[in-house]
Amino acid sequence: MEKRETLILRDLYWLFFVQIVCAVFIFGLESLINPIMSVLKYAGVIYILWLAHQIAISKPDNKTTGKQPSFLTGFVLQIVNVKIFLFGITSLTGYVTPYYSSFGWLLFFEIIIATIGTIATLTWILFGGLFQKTYFKHFRVINIILALLLLQCAVGLLLQ
Repeated sequence: MEKRETLILRDLYWLFFVQIVCAVFIFGLESLINPIMSVLKYAGVIYILWLAHQIAISKPDNKTTGKQPSFLTGFVLQIVNVKIFLFGITSLTGYVTPYYSSFGWLLFFEIIIATIGTIATLTWILFGGLFQKTYFKHFRVINIILALLLLQCAVGLLLQ
């Protein structure tokens, strides 16, 4: 298997792992989540605004190190990746826990959510490779558009 395919498979493996952790988290803390949802919403808005700012001011980095990260490195990167946890927790609390609360159902839907995340990641990789040259040429415009879309998400969260 090529180095890139090994990295992709490693990252997808850990994506599923993190999503299962989210299901366990939601199942164990369901009674505590509802009272703190408004705090989490504002924390999410602050994070999205910070992310939009970072994207708006960022420049492309086309350097590669040539060194392949280890399986353990992939695990650490996925565990500290807040976006994956937010994806799993938001998906479960927004679409599943209002209708199902048993651990089996939460785990079932988290596997579906992880599969959707895997498809999204593979699509991102495919189109990222296809449009990399265009991105490097027009990165400023693309980054501003992405930042504005994130801003729209943050406003949408505040208006809910």
